[in-house]
Amino acid sequence: MADPKRLVILKQLTAYLESEVSIANGYQHDLAGRVFRGRLYFDSRMEVPMVSLLENPDPDRFPPEAGHNGRQAPEQMVGLAMLVQGFAAEDKVNPTDPAYLLEADVTKALAKIAQRTDPRGVPTDPDIYLLGGKLDRLVFEPSVVRPPTEQVSDTAFFWKRVTLRYADDPNDPYRL
Repeated sequence: MADPKRLVILKQLTAYLESEVSIANGYQHDLAGRVFRGRLYFDSRMEVPMVSLLENPDPDRFPPEAGHNGRQAPEQMVGLAMLVQGFAAEDKVNPTDPAYLLEADVTKALAKIAQRTDPRGVPTDPDIYLLGGKLDRLVFEPSVVRPPTEQVSDTAFFWKRVTLRYADDPNDPYRL
């Protein structure tokens, strides 16, 4: 069974973060097997760091692009508003410090997706740049880092609003 384009993009983003963010690649964390999609709650026994990709409950609204004669265009630009949430190691003295470090690693990895080109604008790694061309644009806002709270996490965490913009065909959501 084929996945819709939206899920293909999210799976590719998950795999990219898991493989890119590693000590071997110059980051401070290893996220192999620690990036999840759609996971809101984590058991306190789960090992940190970990990252969850969640759809924003209050997404941006992009009106459909009109085609000729007012009909809907075969493809329309879609803005998938995501919340990237990361849970960091515990630090009893300065609880948010580990969350800042994890947030920096994730932000650096996301920036590579959007900016991996040479001075002429040619992608240096076509598989990574805009997730292999599946995205039109990736935009992210500054992160928010929070201390541990009973409602969310036993450890400090961050969230970052990320918008994945891509062309989608509402008549065939499986078409890549």
